[in-house]
Amino acid sequence: MNIQRRSWPRILLSEIARKILIIVSTFLEPLRSRMRENLLRRVAFGSEETSSALYSDTPVVLLMVYRRENVRLVKALLRQVPSNADIRLWALDEIAPELASQTVGFGHGTRFSNLNKLHFAKPTAEGSWVVLVDDDVLFVRGNLSRTISVMKRAGLSLAQPSQSIIGWWTSLFNVGRPLLTARDTNYVEQGPLLVVDPSFAELILPFPDEDDMGWGIEAQWYRAKEGRFRIGVIDDCRIVHWTKTATPYAVGPELISMRERVSRAGLDSIWQLQSTNGYWWKWQQSPSWGNA
Repeated sequence: MNIQRRSWPRILLSEIARKILIIVSTFLEPLRSRMRENLLRRVAFGSEETSSALYSDTPVVLLMVYRRENVRLVKALLRQVPSNADIRLWALDEIAPELASQTVGFGHGTRFSNLNKLHFAKPTAEGSWVVLVDDDVLFVRGNLSRTISVMKRAGLSLAQPSQSIIGWWTSLFNVGRPLLTARDTNYVEQGPLLVVDPSFAELILPFPDEDDMGWGIEAQWYRAKEGRFRIGVIDDCRIVHWTKTATPYAVGPELISMRERVSRAGLDSIWQLQSTNGYWWKWQQSPSWGNA
């Protein structure tokens, strides 16, 4: 089933709203920054006994590429991850001593190539859910166990927590909706955190080991799920993306790669993917689409 094209007026309105919110967010950045720091302190210094993510019956493999400057955030996030998770870290610049036992290796490289190194580092336990996460993310609502629990109830094979407006985001589509538990969508962004169930992980891992940043990979995921799986956004859980997206690389080649991936998937644009098939409202016991 092909998804409908989004009208250009609708795309234009969405882009205008996004730009306005980014301008407001930038103006309020001093306040937002303090809110993020308060969150980090609460998580970093909270007692283990108050954590609801100590253990999970669901096997989890977490793959992350980190920079030394973000060690504080990495350590805080790992407090929100089940204690029995298989954590595999890759240091982009140097290995942090406090993360050495979980760091598989170090060195530069593209995002997907480094994630593939972590994926192949050792055998993955059967039935494991795979978590891909950036090194500057923290849950402000819920945690990883809660995200997987909602995904199971919703029948979502690929999903990500929604994003908080106190952090930095690239699309309004991923910003959390207050009255929703989850959305059945055609789009799951490649970052900053996504969760993949065992069956869907077999389809998309390893990642295409191409010399780019993976822009447009979401179109391939859409075609991989079509007619067989559901993907979506978990609004019941929310993350804060700490740093504003930077582009220390040439944007032109990335845009070309994205257009090529979108075209190969038979789609018009990445905007077309940012569409919703169904909503799971807070007052509903189960999602409107059923767990199928």
